[in-house]
Amino acid sequence: MRRNLLAAAEHFLSRARFVPQLAHAQSLCNWLCHCSIAVRLFLPIFLFFSLLPAFSERVISPVPGTFANQQTLILDLPKGAEAFYSYTNPDPLTSGFAYDGPVLIDMSGKISLRVAVINGEESEEYKIDYTVTDGGNPFAVGTAEKLFIDRIVSENILLCSGENVISVPRSLSLRIGDGEKPAMKGGILSVSADNRLSRYIPCIVSSGEQNWRFIIFLAPGEVLPLSKKEVPFEIENWSTFRFTGKNLIWAIDEGYWSASTDDVILDRSKSHIVYWQDVAYKSGNPIQSFVLPPKPSLLQESYNKSVVFNINGDLRYKLSLVSSGAAGEVLLNDGLYTTITFDTFEGDYISQTAVFALYCDGVYQGELSSSYEIDRQPPLPPKFIASEEGEYARRDVSLRVESEDGASVYLAVYGPLTVSANSYLDNNSEFDYIKPNSSDYVLYKSQPIELRAGTEMTVCYKAFAYSQDKSGNLSALSSYKVIIDEYNYFLDGNAPDFASDGSRLHPFNSFEQALSVINEGKFVHFFVNGDILLSEELSLISSNCSFTGMRDARFVLPPSGYILVRDASLEMQNCVVQKDLDKSHPSDSRLFVFERSAASFEDCEISGSFDSSGTVFSSEASSIVLKNSGLSVQASSYACNHSAVNSRIQIEKSRFASISDTAVNFSLKGGSLDLRNSECEVISHLGRIVEATGVNLRMTGNSFSGDFDSDGKKIKPVWKDEKSLILEDKNNKIEGF
Repeated sequence: MRRNLLAAAEHFLSRARFVPQLAHAQSLCNWLCHCSIAVRLFLPIFLFFSLLPAFSERVISPVPGTFANQQTLILDLPKGAEAFYSYTNPDPLTSGFAYDGPVLIDMSGKISLRVAVINGEESEEYKIDYTVTDGGNPFAVGTAEKLFIDRIVSENILLCSGENVISVPRSLSLRIGDGEKPAMKGGILSVSADNRLSRYIPCIVSSGEQNWRFIIFLAPGEVLPLSKKEVPFEIENWSTFRFTGKNLIWAIDEGYWSASTDDVILDRSKSHIVYWQDVAYKSGNPIQSFVLPPKPSLLQESYNKSVVFNINGDLRYKLSLVSSGAAGEVLLNDGLYTTITFDTFEGDYISQTAVFALYCDGVYQGELSSSYEIDRQPPLPPKFIASEEGEYARRDVSLRVESEDGASVYLAVYGPLTVSANSYLDNNSEFDYIKPNSSDYVLYKSQPIELRAGTEMTVCYKAFAYSQDKSGNLSALSSYKVIIDEYNYFLDGNAPDFASDGSRLHPFNSFEQALSVINEGKFVHFFVNGDILLSEELSLISSNCSFTGMRDARFVLPPSGYILVRDASLEMQNCVVQKDLDKSHPSDSRLFVFERSAASFEDCEISGSFDSSGTVFSSEASSIVLKNSGLSVQASSYACNHSAVNSRIQIEKSRFASISDTAVNFSLKGGSLDLRNSECEVISHLGRIVEATGVNLRMTGNSFSGDFDSDGKKIKPVWKDEKSLILEDKNNKIEGF
């Protein structure tokens, strides 16, 4: 199959930009200056190829997704494999480019990259669709964020070693690796100067609106020269001895001298001595020897989460790294070491098996492998699971916390905190400043935490939790807030029907929904917005409730509808209640009816228009209070603001108007009326302010006005029978009577 290698070469020279660290970046050059000349000579051969067996995925970069910077192609290839790639032609094998190391894909927009990997008789092909947006650098000139993003865009591969740290601004979130990795705040990424682990590690930084994907090249520390001793034999896999000397004879331990080149199997659980001398045996010829100590084992220690491999055996043994087992591994010509350290930066995790070659006095003996784990990756933040969804609840909340398997959870709970109406409406900003103290955290033991509702009050709870894994890594902090409110509801005539539950975010939008909650038998308070339309029939209130108008709160009754309050209490603040006449529909003569109830109205306007006759308030054995409110009624035959039987009525700074052929503000039988600093008016043919039968009256500081179509001076504004008592009558002004 024809390989377009010339085209590939021309592409690299004329179009592609090699990643600066790998071609000419000063940071990598500085690192290479510490390497031996031999290592630098071997670098082009070994830098881009891994000695690992085949993986199911070869492409480290790019990956599917949308990114704000151009991406570098980096492959994880086995030794001897070839790769070709294309983003302009569907078949990389016929007219693609040969891959011989990381190369920047200098394209934006939607990109479809194809990669073909050939390893002997086997071949694999990959297709990666990703998008590069051209959003630019959103950060201000001179800021750390802009400098860092500019570096990612221009370099794409950043060097991290014992001498080169990477500083990610804390305002950016950082995710190490691909998949469901936890995001962290930016910080300093660094590794031990003794680190021998080397590989490519994908990372993503995010501003919240844009993502930039880049690669960290984790580089080893100073590379020492590889020093080997020349001997006339070789050891294969520890136990196989093969003599390779020319014109020499040899012997092992107390054995006979031999010139054989046949393999000899040795017991490496004990020490052996290899002897050799010139084949022309003469007495006094120098005899050379080499002691093969017993096969050692590997010891593994952990130091500040890094892994240190030691040799448990003869002190002449030294280690050389064959493979770390890591995906994206980059192997350099390695030296010989007494110990080898593997490390990585915060946020990374690796669990693999490393392979080491062991040398005794520079003579190769065999390989040993050891599994290892470096866990600097924080666990995922714990999740709060509440029995009630959202930040508002109507009943007790049972709270659980879930975390990654094997991670411990530490929990701090604050509350109950009493919530006032003002803070409730202001999104409880005063509670957002609650911060946990480290001493408040306790180990969560998987049992639900019960958050109880307040006793006739609204309460708030806040909870904080973090996870700690077996390596001691701490997750980001998770928080939970809930307001448990059995009493406050929201009613908005403009709210949609979807998910309408009376909460702040999903208010009720009909009076029928409000009634269903009211009549459950507990006190409820409604914050009201907009026009609330009542049904064309009786609206029964049978339990205690309160309505507070927020913005243009208005209750609109149809001609046939009215509100009956029975054996309950009703409070209204800052609301408009109106009933308009529509002669095409049947009309009921009532607006509010109170039976054995208590009602109070403050800063309210209540008006009713009726056909023949009508009464705004009708009360029996009830207590009615009005402050700074207005009542008006209009009908063709008879109009009354308040008709009461055995009721206690208290009025202050309010206004009353009755308009009809026969009009009265107050028609009272039994009970009491306390009327102060109010304006009362009738516009009629016949009318009075008060008609009282068996009523105790207190009237002070009021104005009584009559506007009649004939001389009404013979009509008294206040009429009472002999059973009624005027207990107070001061500073009342009368006009038109």
